[in-house]
Amino acid sequence: MNMPFVEIVGAGPGAEDLITMRGLRALQQADLVVYAGSLVAPALLRHCRPDCLCRDSASMNLAEQVAVMSEAALAGKRVVRLHTGDPALYGAIDEQIRGLAERGITVRITPGVSSVFAAAAALGCELTGPETAQSVVLTRTPGRTPMPAGEQAATFARTGATLAFFLSTGKVADLMQELQDAGGLAPDTPAAAVYRASWPDEQVVRGTVSDLARNVEEAGFRRQSLILVGRALAASAAVSRLYDGDFSHGYRNSLPDEAFHGTCALYAASPAGLAQARTLAAALARGDAPAPVIFASCPADGQQPAPQPVTDMAAALTNALPRFEAHIILGTPRQALPLLPAATGDAAVICCAESGRHAVCLLDGPDHAGDRLTRRVARITGGLAITGPTENEGNEPIAVSPADVTASMAPSSRHGEVLVVGLGSGDPAQLTPEVDAALRRCDTVAGYSKYVDFIRDRIRGKRLIETGMKGEVERCRDALVAAAAGATVCMVCSGDPGILAMAGLLFELRAREQALRVLPIRVLPGITAASTAAAALGAPLQNGFSLVSLSDLLVPADEVRRNLRAVAQSALPVTLYNPAGRKRRQLLAEALDIFREARGGDILCAFVRHAGRPEETRWIGRLADLPADDVDMSTLVLIGSARTVTDQGALFEARGYAEKYLDKDAPASAADGR
Repeated sequence: MNMPFVEIVGAGPGAEDLITMRGLRALQQADLVVYAGSLVAPALLRHCRPDCLCRDSASMNLAEQVAVMSEAALAGKRVVRLHTGDPALYGAIDEQIRGLAERGITVRITPGVSSVFAAAAALGCELTGPETAQSVVLTRTPGRTPMPAGEQAATFARTGATLAFFLSTGKVADLMQELQDAGGLAPDTPAAAVYRASWPDEQVVRGTVSDLARNVEEAGFRRQSLILVGRALAASAAVSRLYDGDFSHGYRNSLPDEAFHGTCALYAASPAGLAQARTLAAALARGDAPAPVIFASCPADGQQPAPQPVTDMAAALTNALPRFEAHIILGTPRQALPLLPAATGDAAVICCAESGRHAVCLLDGPDHAGDRLTRRVARITGGLAITGPTENEGNEPIAVSPADVTASMAPSSRHGEVLVVGLGSGDPAQLTPEVDAALRRCDTVAGYSKYVDFIRDRIRGKRLIETGMKGEVERCRDALVAAAAGATVCMVCSGDPGILAMAGLLFELRAREQALRVLPIRVLPGITAASTAAAALGAPLQNGFSLVSLSDLLVPADEVRRNLRAVAQSALPVTLYNPAGRKRRQLLAEALDIFREARGGDILCAFVRHAGRPEETRWIGRLADLPADDVDMSTLVLIGSARTVTDQGALFEARGYAEKYLDKDAPASAADGR
C-alpha cells in the first residue's frame, strides 16, 4: 500500500508561466488543491482537472488546513498545497509537515521561483556584483513574529550584502532610517520596491535609502511588495572575472603553469573512476587538444565515450606508453604506485582520486609536463594539486624516476613530511614558538575548516586541505599524499594533537598504506583544553587527573560507561571532553549520575565554555547543582575530588604542603572548606 502524502508546491512569484514543470504536473494530477488565496495567480487553477476541488486557505487556520488535507490524503486522493513563491521562504510549512506527520502522512516539496528573483528581473539587475556585493540576505522586519537575536536589519546592513526584505512594506520608513542610523548605510545607497513582481499589475519604484519611503508612499504601495537595498542594484563599471579572457577554469584554461596539449590516456578500475575519467577526458579535449583515450577494467555501462576494456592495468599502461605523453590513473596512490615500474622513459604519470579531491604527480616527464597536467586536472575536478619540487638548490631540474617514488627504505627527494601541530584554544597567544615556526615553514596546511579559521591570517598563500566534520580520514589521507609528493604539511588540531585529535589517525593510515610508510610524521604539542580550562578556574588538576571523552561516535558507549565508572572510583579529578551535543546528551546525564553516586552531590565541580577564547564563560558549584542544559560541545566539564576546594572564585586542590610543612596550629583559613 502506498504511503499517503501531500505535495507542497511553490507556485512562483505570480506569473502563470513561472511555475515549474513539476509543479504544473502536480496541479494537473491533483484531486484537491489548497491554495494561498490572493497570493497565488488564479490562472494557475485553470490547469486543474474539472473534478478537482480547489480550497482557498485564506480563511482557514492551521488545524483546519491540516484536517482538510489529511482527510483527502488518507482517502487515497492526490493533494497539493499550493504556496506562493518558494515554500521554504516564509511559507509556514514546518507546522503543516508536523501536523500531517501526526496523522501518518508524508510530504513532498516542489520548489518554486521566489519573488526575490522576480523582483531582480523587474529591476533588470544582478543581486551580486564584483566589488559591490557577493552575498544576498533574505530577511524581514519584526512584526507579530519577532526577529531572533542577531538578525536585526542593521546587523545585516553592516555586512555590505544586498538586502531583500519580505513583509516589510508597511514599515519602510522606519526600516530605511534604521539602515542609515544603526546599519551605517550611506544615504545614497540604492534601494527599490517592487510591487507584485511578475504579476500583470507589477510596479517598480526606485530610489535610495534616504528617499525610498517617500517614493513608496507616493506610489501607494501598502503590501505585496519586496524591498531591495544595496550597491549591486546600481550599474557598476566592475567586470566579473568569470568570462575574462585571462580567467581559467576546468573547461577554459590559459594558465602557462597548467598548459598541456599532448596526448593522454586515462585508466579506471571502477564505475566511479570511469565517471571521473569521462569528465577529465571531456575537459582535456577542449580546443585543438587531441581527445584522451580511456582504458577501463570495470564492466561497460553503455555511456559515452566508451572506454577500451582491459583486464591487466599494468599491461595496459606498458602497451600504451609509446602512444601517449601522459597517463592519468584514477584511484589511490596505493593502487597507482605498483603500476609505475611499467612507466619507463619520459612518460608523465598522475594519480587522481576517483572523487577528484586531489591529483598527485607521480612522474613528472620532460619539462615538468606532469606537474602542469596535475594542476590542470585539479582545476577540472576542483581538488588539490600535489606536485613535486621543480628545482634544486642549483636551479637545475630534478629528474624523478619510478625507483625514487616507490623506494621503501629511505625518503626520496620527493618525500616531504607531516607535522601534526596543536593550536591550543586558537588564540595566537597559545601557539608555541615551535608550532609558529612550523606554520611559517610549511607549504601546505591541513585541518578542520573551523580550526584553520584560527590561523588564516598566518597562512596566506599556502595550499590548504580543508574538510568539515566527519572528513577526518579524507583530510589525513590527503595530507599524507601531499607529503608523498614532496610537500611539508602542517596538520592543525585544536588543543594538543595527540589528545582526541589527528595524530593517531595519521600514524594509523601510514601503517596501513605501504606506499606511505616512509613518510616522516612529527607531533608538535599544544596546550590541551584541560590545561586551559584549569587555568581559568585556578589549579584544580595539580594532583593529577583523568580525562574521558563522552563522544560515542568512535568509541562504543559501553566502553565510555566503563571508563566513567572506573575513574569515578579513583581519588582524581576528572575532565570530561565532548560532553554533549544537541542530540547526544544521554551519556552526560549518565556520567553525572555515576559521579553523584560515587562522590556525592556535594563534591565541587565546574565547567568552562570556549576555554581560552574571548567569549570564555565558567561555572563553579556543587555537582548536585550543575546546570547540565548549559553544557555543549564547546564546554569542558571538571568534576573535583575530595581535595578540591574553592575560595574567592578559584577552584583548586590542596597539594599537601600545608599538612606537611606549615604550622598545624595555625588558624584555619577560608579555603579549608568547601
